[in-house]
Amino acid sequence: MNDDGGTADTMRSAPVLRAGFALSRMSVRELWTAHLALGGMLSRTEIEDTLALRREPSWAEHDVIAAALNDWFTERGQNHPVAYSEDLRDGR
Repeated sequence: MNDDGGTADTMRSAPVLRAGFALSRMSVRELWTAHLALGGMLSRTEIEDTLALRREPSWAEHDVIAAALNDWFTERGQNHPVAYSEDLRDGR
């Protein structure tokens, strides 16, 4: 990971977000809105590009999207399956 919060060259977090999104069955609009509610600043297109693996999010962006997904699961009485950046960086 770069000290500036960028992504690591060898770690891709977009596939983790894509898998969590597929499990959630949320719409892109629902995810985008939930991420905005948590302080995220990505456009809907940037969310779509991340989920389509055309864009790799920064670690900070990853954590906001992961939190939005995990909140969705938690609200439905489920576990929170989407790893946060710290877990990805630690190889967990």
